[in-house]
Amino acid sequence: MEGKFKKYTKNPRKVNERILIKILKKNSNTVIGDIYDFRNINTVEDFKEKFPITDYSYYENYIERMARGEKNILTSDEVEYFSHTSGTTGKQKLIPTTTTSRRIPSKYMAFLINRYAFNEFKKQWNYEKGLMLADITNTNYTEGGIPICSATSGGINAIEPILPYLYTSPIEVMKVKDKEVASYLHLLFALKERSLLFINGVFISNVVDLFRVLEKYSLQLVRDIKRGVISRSLNLNEDVRKKLNKYLSPDAYRADDLTLEFKKGFKGIAKRVWPNLTYIGTVTGANFSIYDEMLNYYTDNLPVYSPIYAASEGTIGINPYVKKVEYVIIPDTVFYEFIEQKDFNCQNPRTLCIDELSQGGVYEIILTNYSGLYRYRLGDVVKVVDYFNSTPSIEFLYRKNQALNMVSEKTTEEHLTNAILKMVDNLKIKLIDYTTYPDNSISPGRYIIYLEISDEYKENSILEAEFDKELSLANLAYGRARQSKKLRRPKIILLKRNTFNKIKELLINGEVSKNQIKIPRVVVGKEKIITVLKENIIK
Repeated sequence: MEGKFKKYTKNPRKVNERILIKILKKNSNTVIGDIYDFRNINTVEDFKEKFPITDYSYYENYIERMARGEKNILTSDEVEYFSHTSGTTGKQKLIPTTTTSRRIPSKYMAFLINRYAFNEFKKQWNYEKGLMLADITNTNYTEGGIPICSATSGGINAIEPILPYLYTSPIEVMKVKDKEVASYLHLLFALKERSLLFINGVFISNVVDLFRVLEKYSLQLVRDIKRGVISRSLNLNEDVRKKLNKYLSPDAYRADDLTLEFKKGFKGIAKRVWPNLTYIGTVTGANFSIYDEMLNYYTDNLPVYSPIYAASEGTIGINPYVKKVEYVIIPDTVFYEFIEQKDFNCQNPRTLCIDELSQGGVYEIILTNYSGLYRYRLGDVVKVVDYFNSTPSIEFLYRKNQALNMVSEKTTEEHLTNAILKMVDNLKIKLIDYTTYPDNSISPGRYIIYLEISDEYKENSILEAEFDKELSLANLAYGRARQSKKLRRPKIILLKRNTFNKIKELLINGEVSKNQIKIPRVVVGKEKIITVLKENIIK
């Protein structure tokens, strides 16, 4: 697999064009293929000329038909399941997934990621199991009987037979919907594994939450390990409890070891309870960087490997570097086009191919995939930071729709995260999480920053001044808007503890996978989240 990847990255344009033609010919007998005459599209130029740039709204009616069970609408393949997005930029989208669209990237995720991790950590590698924060919960089914689940759930389902050989958690744990209960059970079985090799989670925020559950329930976990049964106080289906108890047996020796370590506190706890723990595998970087220091507290700066850059719509990049967050675009998973930053707001922008990007350039990704999306604006903005052979290596910057733009200042997730991190560092505050809202109820308008911190803090005015200063430095356009009084000073609203946990539960109840949760950084149009925020303001 590694040899094929290196070969593909030497001539990415040729590989990528071949993928496009293969997709179009495969789907030429579909409804969409007939409309746009896929049979007679033979070049990238033909495709760009005949097919418009699209977004999700273009596909909604087609996807509704597919959900009812109609065939050959957007793709000739059977829909294996619909993956639903996390909904951070609006209402949830249903993205069709086919066997082909799942299998092609899975070879990278199953083999190449492990190869890069092994190459980096082979001196410490012990071939033992890891803790995988994943779920295989199908939330529901479409009218036509097709499962709806997260993309990660679908991927775990596909490798179900080999799960016991890779991970500490029995499959029943991955079917528990309650996030805190599932985290508790993941920990229970992982703590019994003294030689745990790694911890994997979709997003770094989920791994931080796992350690918070460890801190909260450490005494109860020790009791369960000592007795070899799951606590009756845990809110768990009785049949599931019986199945899971069969995997357990009393282990007083391990319980005593854990008790000694927990009494020392939770700073650096990871390596103390799992001496062979080698790395954390999870998506980090960009707006997730606010969680880095929180995780470092528990892991004592254990390496974090951000292995893959993927969305429900397609797997885009793989990270061969382990110790930095940078992704090489994968030439054979989807067909790519890129919009230059200067053309982001154009109605019909010119697009570039994979070999036409410039180092240092900032681009929005457009993709055509195997499951029925064509010239689809993903909304992700990336920067080319290097090359791997002849293929661009990129850094994810932000989601285009997760921005504040009240007077053309275009404050992105990246700007907000940088300013928040600087503020909490300057004021020595421990951040839990944050989100924002553009307030136009007054003139000039202002940003509202909802902030949950672990300390008591009375001086909101100091927070506001510091955030305002750092955001002006992070986004010069915002700074100019403040100087010219087009925006007034931001308002920071402090939240009660566990507010963001309540938001996560709200998202889970709204059918987001518990392992795919991302806190939206801008909550425009998210009335249920806004209600939770308002109910948890510290007066």
